[in-house]
Amino acid sequence: MNGFIDAHCHLADNRIAANLEQELSEAKESGISCFISSALCREEFEWHQNQNISQMIWIAGIHPYYEKSCEDDFDELIKLCDEKRIIAIGEIGLDKRKDNFEWQKKILLMQLDLAKNYDLPVIFHTVRQYYELDKILKNNFQKVRGYLHGFNASMEIAELFSKFDLAFSLGCKPPRNEVLEFIIDRGFFLFETDAPYQKPVDDKNDFNHLKNLVRTVDKVSQIIELDKQELESIQSKSFEQIFGL
Repeated sequence: MNGFIDAHCHLADNRIAANLEQELSEAKESGISCFISSALCREEFEWHQNQNISQMIWIAGIHPYYEKSCEDDFDELIKLCDEKRIIAIGEIGLDKRKDNFEWQKKILLMQLDLAKNYDLPVIFHTVRQYYELDKILKNNFQKVRGYLHGFNASMEIAELFSKFDLAFSLGCKPPRNEVLEFIIDRGFFLFETDAPYQKPVDDKNDFNHLKNLVRTVDKVSQIIELDKQELESIQSKSFEQIFGL
């Protein structure tokens, strides 16, 4: 695939959807050719199914923190898998900001099992629960494939999850330089905006825009001292390895 891939964004969020044509156009002018959009609830499932956006592919899942995500959407998620509407299950995972770990674990296991049954990759959302996620995967789903989105954790965590067939998706707040170097040297990574969330710290806008993906790529290129075209090539290979597309 030519051009950069935004491995994680939320096109259905009204901050993006309200001006979608301009958002996509500006991103395309910046060299971004594909967007993996995450749907987190039934109304977002429906929004994505009603779109005809050539640059968009999408994923769906029940999020551990998002207020509109709920277990009642699981049957609809099964339907999306049956109809081959989505390319992955996500974003799913664990989030310590909510004190409902047992429910989070339950719904995570349900969705990991769904991904296994339909041979789909998984996109993980993890906030201060990496060790718990590691235990769940080691005990239940050692052959999981996919990626950890918005990764900016420690070297210990990076090494821990490198034992799985999981890539690291890098956003506007990448990990410390030595961790970043480890990820790039491993050669299995993607780039993302998480737009409209996670805007760059020096960005004066109200939310993160799709075109900002190139700022992340530029930042990584400067830190690692690796040409952007090489980063694009490695990301493309990582994308193919995960999705087979």
